[in-house]
Amino acid sequence: MLLFQDGGGDIKLEANTELRAKFNKFIEGAVFVDAGNVWSYSDVDTFGPEAKFSGDFLKQIAIGAGVGIRLDLSYFLIRLDIATPLRKPYKTDGSEWVVDKMAFGSSDWRKQNLVFNIGVGYPF
Repeated sequence: MLLFQDGGGDIKLEANTELRAKFNKFIEGAVFVDAGNVWSYSDVDTFGPEAKFSGDFLKQIAIGAGVGIRLDLSYFLIRLDIATPLRKPYKTDGSEWVVDKMAFGSSDWRKQNLVFNIGVGYPF
Protein backbone atom coordinates (compact mmCIF):
# COMPACT_ATOMS: atom_id res chain seq x y z
CA MET A 1 0.00 0.00 0.00
CA LEU A 2 1.52 3.29 -1.12
CA LEU A 3 0.25 5.16 1.95
CA PHE A 4 2.60 3.26 4.29
CA GLN A 5 5.63 2.77 2.06
CA ASP A 6 8.96 4.00 3.43
CA GLY A 7 10.70 5.21 0.30
CA GLY A 8 10.09 2.16 -1.79
CA GLY A 9 11.74 -1.11 -2.46
CA ASP A 10 12.98 -4.15 -0.59
CA ILE A 11 16.53 -4.01 -1.91
CA LYS A 12 18.67 -0.91 -1.48
CA LEU A 13 22.24 -0.60 -2.68
CA GLU A 14 24.30 2.41 -1.69
CA ALA A 15 27.97 3.34 -1.90
CA ASN A 16 29.59 6.67 -1.17
CA THR A 17 32.93 8.23 -0.52
CA GLU A 18 33.83 11.67 0.71
CA LEU A 19 37.10 13.58 0.88
CA ARG A 20 37.14 16.34 3.52
CA ALA A 21 39.50 19.26 4.05
CA LYS A 22 39.50 21.32 7.25
CA PHE A 23 39.63 25.07 6.56
CA ASN A 24 39.47 26.22 10.17
CA LYS A 25 38.11 25.08 13.55
CA PHE A 26 34.48 25.11 12.37
CA ILE A 27 34.47 24.89 8.57
CA GLU A 28 35.32 21.89 6.38
CA GLY A 29 35.02 21.39 2.65
CA ALA A 30 33.98 18.13 1.03
CA VAL A 31 34.04 16.46 -2.37
CA PHE A 32 31.90 13.33 -2.68
CA VAL A 33 30.64 10.60 -5.02
CA ASP A 34 27.47 8.59 -4.35
CA ALA A 35 26.11 5.54 -6.17
CA GLY A 36 23.12 3.26 -5.72
CA ASN A 37 19.50 2.46 -6.43
CA VAL A 38 16.39 0.88 -4.90
CA TRP A 39 14.49 -2.14 -6.25
CA SER A 40 11.46 -4.19 -5.35
CA TYR A 41 11.93 -7.91 -4.90
CA SER A 42 8.35 -8.93 -5.50
CA ASP A 43 5.91 -5.96 -5.36
CA VAL A 44 5.72 -4.70 -8.94
CA ASP A 45 2.12 -3.53 -8.55
CA THR A 46 3.09 -0.46 -6.52
CA PHE A 47 6.13 0.76 -8.46
CA GLY A 48 5.83 -1.00 -11.82
CA PRO A 49 7.85 -3.74 -13.52
CA GLU A 50 10.86 -1.44 -13.99
CA ALA A 51 11.41 -1.47 -10.21
CA LYS A 52 11.79 -5.26 -9.98
CA PHE A 53 15.26 -6.49 -9.03
CA SER A 54 16.91 -8.45 -11.84
CA GLY A 55 20.28 -9.68 -13.02
CA ASP A 56 20.78 -6.34 -14.81
CA PHE A 57 20.93 -4.41 -11.53
CA LEU A 58 24.47 -3.13 -12.22
CA LYS A 59 23.19 -1.34 -15.33
CA GLN A 60 20.60 0.38 -13.11
CA ILE A 61 23.04 2.03 -10.69
CA ALA A 62 22.80 5.82 -10.50
CA ILE A 63 25.97 7.83 -9.81
CA GLY A 64 26.26 11.43 -8.67
CA ALA A 65 28.99 13.73 -7.39
CA GLY A 66 29.17 17.04 -5.62
CA VAL A 67 30.86 19.47 -3.27
CA GLY A 68 29.86 20.79 0.09
CA ILE A 69 30.63 22.82 3.17
CA ARG A 70 30.51 21.30 6.65
CA LEU A 71 29.91 23.48 9.71
CA ASP A 72 31.31 21.48 12.62
CA LEU A 73 29.87 22.87 15.84
CA SER A 74 31.36 19.98 17.89
CA TYR A 75 27.97 18.83 19.23
CA PHE A 76 26.45 18.56 15.75
CA LEU A 77 27.38 19.07 12.13
CA ILE A 78 25.50 20.99 9.43
CA ARG A 79 26.05 19.95 5.80
CA LEU A 80 25.41 22.23 2.82
CA ASP A 81 25.87 20.28 -0.42
CA ILE A 82 25.35 20.77 -4.12
CA ALA A 83 25.49 17.77 -6.44
CA THR A 84 24.73 16.63 -9.96
CA PRO A 85 24.11 13.24 -11.57
CA LEU A 86 26.94 11.63 -13.53
CA ARG A 87 24.94 8.58 -14.59
CA LYS A 88 21.16 8.46 -14.96
CA PRO A 89 20.12 4.81 -15.28
CA TYR A 90 16.60 5.70 -16.44
CA LYS A 91 17.89 7.13 -19.71
CA THR A 92 16.82 4.67 -22.39
CA ASP A 93 18.54 5.98 -25.51
CA GLY A 94 21.94 4.52 -24.58
CA SER A 95 23.15 7.75 -23.01
CA GLU A 96 23.02 6.87 -19.30
CA TRP A 97 26.35 8.62 -18.67
CA VAL A 98 25.67 12.36 -18.70
CA VAL A 99 29.11 13.72 -17.75
CA ASP A 100 29.67 14.99 -21.29
CA LYS A 101 26.33 16.87 -21.18
CA MET A 102 27.20 19.09 -18.20
CA ALA A 103 26.49 22.74 -18.97
CA PHE A 104 26.89 24.81 -15.82
CA GLY A 105 26.33 27.96 -17.88
CA SER A 106 22.88 26.84 -18.96
CA SER A 107 19.99 27.88 -16.73
CA ASP A 108 17.84 24.97 -17.97
CA TRP A 109 20.60 22.44 -17.27
CA ARG A 110 21.11 23.79 -13.74
CA LYS A 111 17.36 23.58 -12.98
CA GLN A 112 17.21 19.96 -14.15
CA ASN A 113 20.49 18.67 -12.69
CA LEU A 114 21.78 20.60 -9.69
CA VAL A 115 20.51 19.35 -6.34
CA PHE A 116 20.99 21.39 -3.16
CA ASN A 117 20.83 19.55 0.14
CA ILE A 118 20.95 20.68 3.76
CA GLY A 119 21.57 18.01 6.38
CA VAL A 120 22.41 17.60 10.05
CA GLY A 121 25.02 15.00 10.95
CA TYR A 122 27.12 12.90 8.63
CA PRO A 123 25.23 11.15 5.81
CA PHE A 124 26.76 7.76 6.67
